Amino acid sequence: MARRFLLVLLSVTLLALASLGCDRGSDGELMALPTATPTSGEITADIYDGDHPDLNIYVGSRVRWRNLGDIAHTVTAKDGSFDTPPIEEGQRSGYILFSEVGTIEYYDKLNPGMAGRIQVFEK
Repeated sequence: MARRFLLVLLSVTLLALASLGCDRGSDGELMALPTATPTSGEITADIYDGDHPDLNIYVGSRVRWRNLGDIAHTVTAKDGSFDTPPIEEGQRSGYILFSEVGTIEYYDKLNPGMAGRIQVFEK
């Protein structure tokens, strides 16, 4: 029992450490990972079926989404500030520039249960 608990604890710790900051994907592209520390520059956020990421970014960052799922997705701001056309499997959206501080809630028009949030911070 104690061994199983330690294994679970170690797994959770490793997953938490792996999700910090930014990382480069297998193609060398900068990817945004869930983190409390904002990132900046040109960022690619990965979409999976059932998961749209929350992002913390700085003003002036440009974000695009890459669909790593098996079905098409959109990234649509609830406030109407941006809306991507359907992003097919393996494809990327164009970059979207975030020039104002604030919080933007977004969702997937094709899969309405999928949603995320973008926090834009002043540098």
